[in-house]
Amino acid sequence: MNNGLMPADSATAVPRRRVPEDRWMIRVACGFLVAASVALAGVSTFAQTTAPTPESVIGWPPCADYKLATYEQIEDYFRKLAIAIPSRMQLIEMGKTAEGRTQVLAVVSSEQNLRQLGKYKDIARRLALARVSTSRARPEPAGGQNDGDRLTDGEARALAREGKAVVWIDFGLHSSEVAHGQTAPLLVHKVVTEESNEMRFIRDNVILLLVANMNPDGTTMVATWYREHRGKPWEDRVPELWHKYVGHDDNRDWFMMNQEETRNSARLLYTEWFPQIIYNQHQSGPFPSRIFVPPFDDPMNPNIPPLVMRGVNLVGDAMTRRLDQEGKRGAVSRIGFDTWWNGGMRTAPYFHNMIGILTETGHASATPATYDAAAFPKYFANTTIPTLEPTTYYPSPFLGGEWHIRDSCDYMVTTSMALLDIAAKRREEWLYDIYQMARDATRNHANETFIVPMASGASRGDDVQWDPPTAVKMINVLRVGGVEVERARAAFDAGGRHYGAGSFVIRGAQPFEPYVRDLLTPQAYPDMRLYPGGPPKRPYDITGWTLNYQMGVKVDRVMEAVRVATEAIDVAPPPDVATPASARAAFALDPRANDSFTIVNRLLKAGETVLRATEPLALNDATWPAGAFVIKPAAGTAVRVGDAARAFGVAVASLDQMPRDLLEVKAPRVGVYHAWGGNMDEGWTRWLLEQFEFPYTSVFDRDVRVGNLRARYDVILLPDATYEQMLNGMTAGTMPDAYTGGMTARGVTNLYEFAASGGTLVTMERAADLPLSAFGLHVENVTASAREADFYIPGSILKIKVSANHPVAYGMPPDAAAFFINSPAFAAVGAQNVRIVAEYPARDLLLSGWLLGEPVIAGRAAVVEAAVDKGRVVLLGFRTQHRAQPHGTYKLLFNAILLGSSQRGPT
Repeated sequence: MNNGLMPADSATAVPRRRVPEDRWMIRVACGFLVAASVALAGVSTFAQTTAPTPESVIGWPPCADYKLATYEQIEDYFRKLAIAIPSRMQLIEMGKTAEGRTQVLAVVSSEQNLRQLGKYKDIARRLALARVSTSRARPEPAGGQNDGDRLTDGEARALAREGKAVVWIDFGLHSSEVAHGQTAPLLVHKVVTEESNEMRFIRDNVILLLVANMNPDGTTMVATWYREHRGKPWEDRVPELWHKYVGHDDNRDWFMMNQEETRNSARLLYTEWFPQIIYNQHQSGPFPSRIFVPPFDDPMNPNIPPLVMRGVNLVGDAMTRRLDQEGKRGAVSRIGFDTWWNGGMRTAPYFHNMIGILTETGHASATPATYDAAAFPKYFANTTIPTLEPTTYYPSPFLGGEWHIRDSCDYMVTTSMALLDIAAKRREEWLYDIYQMARDATRNHANETFIVPMASGASRGDDVQWDPPTAVKMINVLRVGGVEVERARAAFDAGGRHYGAGSFVIRGAQPFEPYVRDLLTPQAYPDMRLYPGGPPKRPYDITGWTLNYQMGVKVDRVMEAVRVATEAIDVAPPPDVATPASARAAFALDPRANDSFTIVNRLLKAGETVLRATEPLALNDATWPAGAFVIKPAAGTAVRVGDAARAFGVAVASLDQMPRDLLEVKAPRVGVYHAWGGNMDEGWTRWLLEQFEFPYTSVFDRDVRVGNLRARYDVILLPDATYEQMLNGMTAGTMPDAYTGGMTARGVTNLYEFAASGGTLVTMERAADLPLSAFGLHVENVTASAREADFYIPGSILKIKVSANHPVAYGMPPDAAAFFINSPAFAAVGAQNVRIVAEYPARDLLLSGWLLGEPVIAGRAAVVEAAVDKGRVVLLGFRTQHRAQPHGTYKLLFNAILLGSSQRGPT
């Protein structure tokens, strides 16, 4: 999981040369009957003699040179092993992947533990929730307190003595990091069949949840590519995202949980199994180390419970100690990877009181290599830590030499065994610790409540929600993460404000309060430098992610225990809306709701006539902002509009007369530029368009080079990429010829001609470089020349002011939040054909995260529409759809798409 701060192994390895392919604690059991001992011996012998080996199913030993198993081969082995040894291994189908494969998880423990699996799951759940009962969602009395359901410390200690440690180990999340995906069969075979005293003790005290593969689709894609291209310079690099939509960002989806694979795991983690320890394996660590192991670098997120970080450090130290005991050199700690960000597979569990472990093992290739220590950098990247001298960070440096994929797999087996060993030895402590953290969260935050108003249009203005269906979506995102949510049965007052019945209540008095607080309050990242007065120290990922800001949802935090009659929510339904049975002139849909766009796409597909009001729409009880969707009634219109509006909870109105000024909306012909090499922003864009039912076609470099684009498209989207990346693509010789070359200068000219002949070109973040460089727009990017030491915003949420009457901003509130990650900002240079859609305020821009160099973008444009002859370019400077999280700015993208197929319509 290289975050861009450190070179990959291959960057400094000597050119690969081919090598031949052939190439604890002893627990004395007492008090058992002789008959039981004989029976156990019989089971052990049976396991050793009947268990299939990985090579007998896959066809070669896992982690062999030049060999990569597909997911189908790995899954087949897991299934055969579970059938052969059902007394020690059960197989669970987690769910489907994006491409329809079935994810599987092995539950491994002793024969006795698996016979009582329901009992141990119940204990783990009760301790993780600090509750006597184990229901996922619990009703609360009017005061929001249910002390009779709380475990006492004595009860918790008894359960901890009785329970078993639950440990989660997964493989294959990042498919290009091939070694961990290949390690899964090795580890599962070892834990199921090995008869050492250590392994028996582990099976007796641990229930292992071993995920065969976190990204099955990508594992098969990468393995197939490697087989077909072995020996070529590109053997380790597929030309596409190794996930249908998100590629590397499958490890950036762990609080939003958009993707099916993420949800499959989240359900097991936060609502079924509640493991105390989670181990997420990756490649590659800071070069030239052989493996990164916790402890992590600073900063630490202050919302993480201290016992979590103590546990992380304890497990990490056990791993590095065992590596050195086994002579496995090259483990480094406290470099590069921090614990600030919430959203990764190992970081989101921190806020659920779970120990999250990440390791990053070197050499992500099935092809061996030789590493020459003389070619190593003197220091680890962005540090002053030497690579060849022992330090407290790196006590046993890797000194170079030949390296095989099996070496990487062996390191992963060692760290996995160290984790299982310490989980078994400290079983009771882990179980009690997770209870203690849940108890403290519930006890210490009784006077904290988050309220999501849901009574739009009430007589008092304190409880109005801009986009109620999106607020419901946010509630359901929290529910997938195990957050307890209630809905008020009556109106109530809290924190000096009034809230209507139906508002959502999220109490701080719950086990996962750190998760709630981290997602629903702003982040304040510390100003950290590489050295005093030096450049910023780069964070591991982003610095601000406040969910309600990103989604445009109003959330109030009141420091009191709200007293109101509530009902517990499992899955929140769409808001209740009344839909008119008929309309004299037209039906109208609320432009503030993102889901109005889904309804419109369905109506356009059904052949309905859809228009947009260019001015605010005054209704009997409300006024909608400009951009309301107006649907002319015809046969079946009322049913189609009503059914869709109720399904999504979108407000619909009946109009007695048509608005004066209207745009007619046609179904847009959308092209999404798809460059070879794998662009996550492009993948997320495709996924998002599908969720809101926008039809689109992928536009490849060859299509852009051929031209005649206006005949095929109304709108072309350029996802985030630099001008150079789009222009030149991948270099010849780094990929097969079919994947190299980019759109070329001819393609850039064709894009200009597309816009000039009436098309709409929409650029996302850095893709603005293309029209700014080649179209003569008289717009400049004011951040292009800023030095990083003076201007640095590495993933933060900023304020923007929106011109709500501009068609690209229809339905947007006048003040919104933008996700900004060192993005462009714009200034018009004496041009009259440029309209500013949104801009940054003159000061105090930061809402969440870190901002260095505010004056660079203060008062500058964030979104711009620039005319190009008969058409236009829309520059979306910040990430309006970043990782499908900022629902609050989706409308800027959706409006830009519909603008491309809109024209003045009849009234």
